[in-house]
Amino acid sequence: MLFDTHIHLDQFSDQEIADILQQPNLQSVLAVATDLASCERLLALKEQYSKLYIAAGFHPEQALLSENEIEKLFDFIAKNHQKLTACGEVGLPHYRKRENPVLDYQPYIDLLERFIITSKRYNLPLNLHIVYDDTNIALELLAKHQIQQAHFHWFKASDETLEKLLLTPYFVSLTPDILTNPKTQNVAQIFPLARLLIETDAPWQHEGFEPVEITQQLSAVIKKLAEIKQLPEIAVTVQIKQNTQSFYLI
Repeated sequence: MLFDTHIHLDQFSDQEIADILQQPNLQSVLAVATDLASCERLLALKEQYSKLYIAAGFHPEQALLSENEIEKLFDFIAKNHQKLTACGEVGLPHYRKRENPVLDYQPYIDLLERFIITSKRYNLPLNLHIVYDDTNIALELLAKHQIQQAHFHWFKASDETLEKLLLTPYFVSLTPDILTNPKTQNVAQIFPLARLLIETDAPWQHEGFEPVEITQQLSAVIKKLAEIKQLPEIAVTVQIKQNTQSFYLI
């Protein structure tokens, strides 16, 4: 059985959500949030689908929230933390800064640190949007607060940064990007299988797949990962399932 550890489920239609969660061989998904409205939508969906796991957070590749909006989001987490499986998607706006080099990063760093503190308070793993050089900032914050459970989703970085992350207990996840992107293949090669997870980041459009084809995407990741690790697909499937269950306590 497959588990998608990072999907924007609330961005699908009601019918697509029903179809996704009924797909054969899909155990369930971890649906991550992008803002307060997203959090509220996911909570409503969880009440409808008992096997759905949800996270609460703020996607960092957006304009910052107002102070009032930030307080409402953290109030939501405080009120509903027992229904959450993780804190996410949270992180830093690497791609936004790439487009706007003068972007002030400090408010985003401060917000990420508040999410880290909140995740520790409620014993929630972090589902992180952190790539490339932002990894150094994130690792400092995670070490500062002695965080053990952090999942770097769709991770990409230099070999030097990969080596730094290897020295931590943290996990990374792979998307269907592994089929064609040498950077993602390199992550799969370097990281031990015991610290890998799989995801789709749906409805992100991966070449060769429809966004709703969750099990097909996850199966393709497993197949390519088995090829890279030179292991039987069943062995990779079993290990990835164990990784997911132990990390997210599901």
